[in-house]
Amino acid sequence: MNKPPAPAGGRYHHGDLRRALLEAAGKAADIEHVSLRELASGLGVSAAAVYRHFVNREALLAELAAIGIGQ
Repeated sequence: MNKPPAPAGGRYHHGDLRRALLEAAGKAADIEHVSLRELASGLGVSAAAVYRHFVNREALLAELAAIGIGQ
């Protein structure tokens, strides 16, 4: 997956990062071992940006289960 280019200054604003994280995790080949850091890297955002939406990996997986993605 190609990463979008970062704007000048090295910062990148994703737009709807929460939804993008859920979709990326739902498409992960091995959801049991997916890491927030890997998801962030794949989406071209910092690892810290992920924690604005999910406190940890378990919170992401719980939301995936609640909405029925990745089953």
